[in-house]
Amino acid sequence: MKKSLFLYVMMLITNVVSAQKVSYEIPEIAGPFVHIFNPNDTRSKEDTTWYTNDHCFIKGDDGTWHAYGIIGHHPIQPWGGETKFFHITAGSLKQQKWEDHDYALTVKPGVERVLWAPYVYKDKGIYYMFYNIGNMQKDAPNYASWGGLCMATSTDLTTWNRHPLNPLFSDAGHARDSYIMKYKNKYYYYYTRTYNEVDHRSVVALRTGPDLFHWSGPKVVHVQPYVVNWGGDAESSFVVNRKGIFYLFICRAMTKYNQTDVYWSKDPESFPRENLVCTLPVHAAEIINDKKEGWFISNTGWDKKGLFLAPLQWKANN
Repeated sequence: MKKSLFLYVMMLITNVVSAQKVSYEIPEIAGPFVHIFNPNDTRSKEDTTWYTNDHCFIKGDDGTWHAYGIIGHHPIQPWGGETKFFHITAGSLKQQKWEDHDYALTVKPGVERVLWAPYVYKDKGIYYMFYNIGNMQKDAPNYASWGGLCMATSTDLTTWNRHPLNPLFSDAGHARDSYIMKYKNKYYYYYTRTYNEVDHRSVVALRTGPDLFHWSGPKVVHVQPYVVNWGGDAESSFVVNRKGIFYLFICRAMTKYNQTDVYWSKDPESFPRENLVCTLPVHAAEIINDKKEGWFISNTGWDKKGLFLAPLQWKANN
């Protein structure tokens, strides 16, 4: 018994020492936020309560930047009022005001209840949009209902066609907030959910696959300690791979609405809570990198009128 306890203590010490030796970096907001999109500027003058929420950015082949995301207006009704994706474009991430376009997608009646948290990934010349459609059951908003994760494709970033076999998969706790990464010839699909149907701790789950159509069963890669509704303390998952270190960004939407926590790991399939890097005062953040213009971070949410961008820098932790 004493030997087992000794070995356990030594293991903990080793882990702490190893963590201290890791030369991870700290993301920092490096300038003021620019209000790139205020939907109240381009919609009905009688209604100035429009907001945006979870969103994504993608650069087209012609160099044009596109952003897509949730749009709604007050009074906030996530399950009734968030049924379209906005679409805006700009020639540069530094552009002050982005051009507003027609909605990228609108809910398909009788099949899709909401449109939440798109993420666009380019693969082999095709653009793939991953998004959540909620649950069609009447009382789905009131419990940890299963959310359907779906996909649409495009060749021009304007016209989107739904995958005929949607949803790709469903999972407990209003599963949503897709993020796709490719690493060592394997695709990683991160998303938000609860631990399970009865354990309502917020988690980031991961599925992997050989392509964008076939996904494994779920694996929990990060767990938040707080019991809140609908996985809301691990929202907007985003992973950055820098110099062999992976950084997981998650939004603490239910307990600290405007706080994003960042965790580091050498393993893209495990982000321990003790590996906290920093916290950032933003909601539903996306991290954007352009070879010429550098790194940026976004900010949005129910309490803001639209979408904001600020420069981001990475600082060594020693």
